[in-house]
Amino acid sequence: MTRQDAPEVKRADERDAGPWDAYAAGHPAGTVFHKLAWSRAVQAAYGHEPLHLLARSEGHICGVLPLFLVKSLLAGRLLVSVPYATYGGILADSHEAAAALLASARDLCRQFRARYLELRHREPSGLDLPEMDRYDTFRKSLPERAEDVMATLPRKTRAAARNGLKRLGDDCTAVGREWLDTVYDLYSVTLRRLGSPNYSRGLFHALLREYGDDCVPLVVRDGGRPIAGVVSFVFRDEIVPYFSGSLDVGMEKDANNVMYVRLMEYAVGRGLRRFDFNRTRRDNRGPYDFKRHHGFEPTPLHYQFYLSGGGELPNFTPSNEKYALAGRLWRRLPLWLTRTAGARITKWVP
Repeated sequence: MTRQDAPEVKRADERDAGPWDAYAAGHPAGTVFHKLAWSRAVQAAYGHEPLHLLARSEGHICGVLPLFLVKSLLAGRLLVSVPYATYGGILADSHEAAAALLASARDLCRQFRARYLELRHREPSGLDLPEMDRYDTFRKSLPERAEDVMATLPRKTRAAARNGLKRLGDDCTAVGREWLDTVYDLYSVTLRRLGSPNYSRGLFHALLREYGDDCVPLVVRDGGRPIAGVVSFVFRDEIVPYFSGSLDVGMEKDANNVMYVRLMEYAVGRGLRRFDFNRTRRDNRGPYDFKRHHGFEPTPLHYQFYLSGGGELPNFTPSNEKYALAGRLWRRLPLWLTRTAGARITKWVP
């Protein structure tokens, strides 16, 4: 890229929304979290300030960086791409455009006196930044016919899903936006059981408003009673299950195996070609092995940081001993309290 071709970077505004989403949808590394729908929902639910950056060359978009300023009571000021999302970071047509976006983000880090800049890249970025090697993601292709989904599962998982359907019945699942609050309730039960704070109900509703039919709540019922559920998002030809939860009885009756089989069947019926089982920490063996047992192989994620004041990479995960006692106490609190407190605490843990 010659000097006159050097990209110009600016703060994005509402006039850029259409071109931004078109660029994110067309970029090979684009994700559902790069769409501005996610950003609008985050801003509506939590009030974080968007500082989105857009690069242009010769009048055309050549890169985008969705970015938020988060003022955390736990960690100070942070710049995050993207809060409450497993993917994010820079999308660019060239290394020069990516470097220009990074340089502008570093400037914002200094301007707002942020402790660090976090870029949640799914693929390697080619940028010279420290990287957190903690998470893997799980993605695979779907069969062409819904009736072939079961056959693609490893033998033991296939047997568990069939046992679940035998216990719960073939008509045990339901899909529709009317199940959003039900899934939220199941999700918050699960987060308390895990000793982690839940996101706010407002975030769920904001995401449904922004994504519309591309936000897909699904529940598994036992005699009409919801015992497991998941909220997924559709992006291009892929479905991304993101928020999930289940009651203890759901785990006993293999409801989670049933849930993901039926979600895959739904996706195939909708014409989607890929299933993104999302990220998991490598030391979180239960969910990690669950995904592998469904025939998914892990791929490392590339979370990169610019540490404006030096120091160590942050660790807000439950594996951090600093939060272990808090997690044990959280499990003992009443659900009404963890739901309310979790919705506030997660504002500071993006």
